[in-house]
Amino acid sequence: MKIIVALIISMFLVHPDAKILGALVYNDRTIKVEGEEAASVLRTFEDDLGVLMTVYWKKKERTGCDKTKEITLHLSNQSALVVLERITQQLGNDESEATWQLRDGVVEVGLKSKLMQKQFHRLETYPIMDLVFNVRSFAVTERGNGSGSIESALQKQQRIDEIIEKITKFVEPEVWEQNGGDCTITNYNETLLVRAPNFVHRQLGGYPFAPVKPDDVPARSVQFNGNRTSVTINNN
Repeated sequence: MKIIVALIISMFLVHPDAKILGALVYNDRTIKVEGEEAASVLRTFEDDLGVLMTVYWKKKERTGCDKTKEITLHLSNQSALVVLERITQQLGNDESEATWQLRDGVVEVGLKSKLMQKQFHRLETYPIMDLVFNVRSFAVTERGNGSGSIESALQKQQRIDEIIEKITKFVEPEVWEQNGGDCTITNYNETLLVRAPNFVHRQLGGYPFAPVKPDDVPARSVQFNGNRTSVTINNN
């Protein structure tokens, strides 16, 4: 009985990050700022959107985003998510780019060098059978008989290694342990085990939940690709 009750309750629970992601995806904003300080721009964005936001600003004892950095941005009727990304793109410095991420119901903004630290990591698993499965190839003889070959364990491992190599090369290369960073990616039983911050995970598998959508609003699709996130309205 307890199990049934727990399942029913879970059906009505909404992931706290799903609400924030919904606010970012389904609210369009127009912004026109010219040389305005970053702290003021993000404060207005937070208040206007009604979300919780933590910005890791530079302090005497730590590196971080510069509150006084001048932001210039002109966008008309764009998703708040796109607006946020365009703001964070201007917050980086010579040592590190800046980005945003979701964590525990809060939008976090900071330098990637800050957000890639171990305190922000979480472990996620990514089954990769669909990526390494090799469709059997058939060679037809003169008699029309087929002979098939199945990928060997060694070949399958080589394919997995290639996937890991491509991820560490093209998805935030500087964060991975192989390249001197703190994030890890390994394979166990044809499953990728990835320990990394949210801004890395969203580029690997998106989010395991849908953004909360307001009623009577067409659904939107989001594609995360580094700092070039796109939001489109679904036609069907």
